[in-house]
Amino acid sequence: MDWARSLASEPAYRRDVLLLAGDVSDKLDIFQETLAVLAGSFGAVFFVPGNHDLWCRRDGSDGADSLDKLRRLDEICSDLGVLTTPQRVAMADGGCVSILPLLSFHHSSFDTEPDVTGLRLPSARAIVSDYKATRWPEALVCGEVALAQWLDDENDTLPGARATAQAQGRSGIEPLLSYGEARDGGAHLISFSHFLPRIELIPEKRFLIYPPLMSAVGSDPLGRRMASVRPDVHVFGHTHFGWDAAIDGVRYVQAALATPSERAGRPGSLQVGEAPVGVDGAAMPLRLYDSDAGGFCAPHMASWSEYYASNPRTPAVTEPAPWVLAHYRRRAPHRLRAAGGARSGQGKLGGWGEAGRTAVIGGCQEREGGAR
Repeated sequence: MDWARSLASEPAYRRDVLLLAGDVSDKLDIFQETLAVLAGSFGAVFFVPGNHDLWCRRDGSDGADSLDKLRRLDEICSDLGVLTTPQRVAMADGGCVSILPLLSFHHSSFDTEPDVTGLRLPSARAIVSDYKATRWPEALVCGEVALAQWLDDENDTLPGARATAQAQGRSGIEPLLSYGEARDGGAHLISFSHFLPRIELIPEKRFLIYPPLMSAVGSDPLGRRMASVRPDVHVFGHTHFGWDAAIDGVRYVQAALATPSERAGRPGSLQVGEAPVGVDGAAMPLRLYDSDAGGFCAPHMASWSEYYASNPRTPAVTEPAPWVLAHYRRRAPHRLRAAGGARSGQGKLGGWGEAGRTAVIGGCQEREGGAR
């Protein structure tokens, strides 16, 4: 919350658009307070929920299930003027940018790469809190592709009437009546989601402290929608790794605020470019488009995307990286199999932290970052 409040003291943000790619808070009161602060600090705020936003209290006070909570989040956003639907935004340079918030959720079959060897670890279903903290109608099950598909199908309801209602009375905001008109008038196109649309947007399992989390990071339905939409830039979150790279003609960006312990322990794998640092070492919002300069900002350096710019992805190499093995030797030697210890990777980049918290381009509270 301190990070969000610090942005209110910057008058320049009032002519900017902020993208919040989820995980603001699992608590409705904190969610509402945080978005109110941000909505008052920026010219416009767009939001799409992350997994933690959809956690439900056992007493049902924040919704009967996670779909009910999603509806409550959308109502709060609408009341505060936060946009959750596709809109075309007029820019000061005379151009326009279409912004598409895309609902998504992870499913285990997204992970198609081999498991690592040399480690005995519990499954993601046993470790990832979403399996207990989210609740869904009987036909939808956390971790299964049917849930990811259901939420992706909800994106088809966002253009048209819902977008028109949110844009009403907003200067410089024009609702999209269909995704097909996102490029009309020569508009640039930015989409954003909480989860990953491609497996190439996370380091291979051998580099991660907890490799099974690969099965709880992405969505194939989201990937298919991305292939159809073909944005100029897609902003994503959830994995707490700084990223800025082009794949198949689309630029993918993540700038994670992350947790205080992650910011202290592995700042190099979080950093994207030279974004200024604010409260508690947290990065300030990363600029993606600059109307004063007439277009998208140049790509930023980020450790992991730089690594993959010069090293091919080789998931068939399944021995854990040296720093992963060192972590388990030091902290959980019982998780190591009898064999192991062979060198498996290049470089000295840090792995996935122990928390399963998400990273975003745009987020707040203690966990996420921001993009503008």
